[in-house]
Amino acid sequence: ATMCGIFAYIGDREVLQLLISALKRLEYRGYDSAGVGVYGKPIKLCKAMGKVQGLEDLVKGEDLQGTLGIAHTRWATHGRPSVKNAHPHVTKDSTIAVVHNGVIENYMALKEQLAQKGYVFTSDTDTELLAHSVDSMKKEMPTATWAEVVAAVLSLCEGAYGVAFIFSDEPDLLIGARKGSPMIVGVGKGEYMLASDASAVIEHTQDVVYLREHEMVQITRKGYETMDLGIVARRVRAALQGGCPSPTMASTANPIVRIEMSLQDIEKGGYKHFMLKEILDQPNAFRNAMRGRLHQEDGNFTVKLGGLEAMDDPHTSPLDRLGKARRIIIAACGTSWHSGQIAKCAFEALSKVPVEVEYASEFRYRRPIIYDDDVVIAISQSGETADTLEAIKIAKQNKALTFGVVNSVGSSIARETDAGVYLHAGPEIGVASTKAFTGQVIALLLIALRLAIHKKEMTQAQVNEYCLEMEQIPDVLEKWLPQLDKQVMAMAKYARLATNALFCGCGIQFPVALEGALKLKEISYIHAEGFSAAEVRHGPVTLMRDRLPCVVIAMKSDPAYNQIKSQVQDFKNQNALVIVVTDEGNKDFEGVAALTIFCPPTKLQLEPLLTVVPLQLLSYHIANMRGCEIDQPRNLAKCVTVE
Repeated sequence: ATMCGIFAYIGDREVLQLLISALKRLEYRGYDSAGVGVYGKPIKLCKAMGKVQGLEDLVKGEDLQGTLGIAHTRWATHGRPSVKNAHPHVTKDSTIAVVHNGVIENYMALKEQLAQKGYVFTSDTDTELLAHSVDSMKKEMPTATWAEVVAAVLSLCEGAYGVAFIFSDEPDLLIGARKGSPMIVGVGKGEYMLASDASAVIEHTQDVVYLREHEMVQITRKGYETMDLGIVARRVRAALQGGCPSPTMASTANPIVRIEMSLQDIEKGGYKHFMLKEILDQPNAFRNAMRGRLHQEDGNFTVKLGGLEAMDDPHTSPLDRLGKARRIIIAACGTSWHSGQIAKCAFEALSKVPVEVEYASEFRYRRPIIYDDDVVIAISQSGETADTLEAIKIAKQNKALTFGVVNSVGSSIARETDAGVYLHAGPEIGVASTKAFTGQVIALLLIALRLAIHKKEMTQAQVNEYCLEMEQIPDVLEKWLPQLDKQVMAMAKYARLATNALFCGCGIQFPVALEGALKLKEISYIHAEGFSAAEVRHGPVTLMRDRLPCVVIAMKSDPAYNQIKSQVQDFKNQNALVIVVTDEGNKDFEGVAALTIFCPPTKLQLEPLLTVVPLQLLSYHIANMRGCEIDQPRNLAKCVTVE
């Protein structure tokens, strides 16, 4: 389940509408079916294919009263989308129900063992075996608690999971656990929630507990207890073998965290789509990313990043290690990889340190050479990306410093890395990333500037110049956005019927071109490719044809500007629909470009923060004109939490 959604509730309120509302909050994660389970004897289920609205219509005719329940939106991994494969899954007599995110990698072997014991499977999923396994294990150890039984079963499972269980013989018990798939406990007044995402609990409480890796939670209406899964499982095995249980305490101390987001943050606020809201919210996201980090005293700027200065080691800070680094390796996926490419240009230009940017999915499998004086920066909006988490583990095994750049507070990457920086961009609900991308760029630029100051690679005058420009970016963008949005909407009609599109840029604008192409294919389903403008002649030029949209980022500060200008003329000669993003007042493309977008001026390393915005809007308006599902594109999930 790549990015399935889980919500569970125990309290004194009628649970059904709470479950449905939570599933609607989780819709942005991508799913193909949904279901709810409500406590009863037996446990009552209702499942449906398609949207949560369909499930809501279906439950109206069902008797699903109760104050304890679990709910799930499923993304098919094992077994095609169908009602039988939708969660929750139950035992034959509906006495145990489970919802599950993740993939049980050894499920075939476990399924075979259960089949030999006479268990009959009614779905094609790996999740169903969890219900049967818990039932089987309970029969083997009838005196064990449900928490002990669940721990024993999960200790046999290889792979990733976030799970929630309810039991028909326990009207006051909800059990959750996690390994590689995020789970949080929402702590209310006399009520508790389990969820895969804070957006599902925010309307009920802002107090949450982030379950750690290999941690489980046992919840009743009176309270909750977090426990170490491994310790509980080892105790159970020792008891089964007639030995003495370990005296080690299974309970863990996991503090309550107050989450910053509000209900308003996760609602559309009058916008047609979350994506448009998030594009237009970027000036605020920029301000939040810089707040408390840019300091000016007597006309001189400095950059302060708490995550770099923190001293776990009494002898050296993360900043000291970054300053002495042999190289920086950036590991990321998708949009985050593009922000990493922009960071490479900034780090090398400002901080004079070599940078490699790796797809985390490639990095983890190719046995990379990592030195103990390397620094590995992991970038992820959600902080839960499975491949990026694995890259961190490899870096730590090789004694490299790991540094996280994430948006989600308390996420796995934030906890696993040695140090890090939060984006403070606020919740991003649209699957196609916009404000998190530019938030990542801002955060990485701040790190590059702080490192340059630390290494004395920039004069104070240069630092002041950069910081002043950066401080002005939110206001510049805010002033530009209303006119830009109208202009790009008018332009979109010329490209809405395209089947292919090209995006080009050089240097620091090349990753912006890649990001523009990714946005267009993500939400409009138009095939789009990003190229270095200089590389178009080495093959892609064969794709040129009449009215093919070609978006070219041609800023005068680019060292390859003259070459790009020549390339634009070539596109024009091929009768392409040339759209140029260039400097305010630049007349070089008059009579050449069919459409021109003029960007406000700023420093070279800051330009991507502005040049990417018209590309985001272009993708949005094209997709809107084509009637596409913009916030929940087909086959896409907000975050990939399994391989």
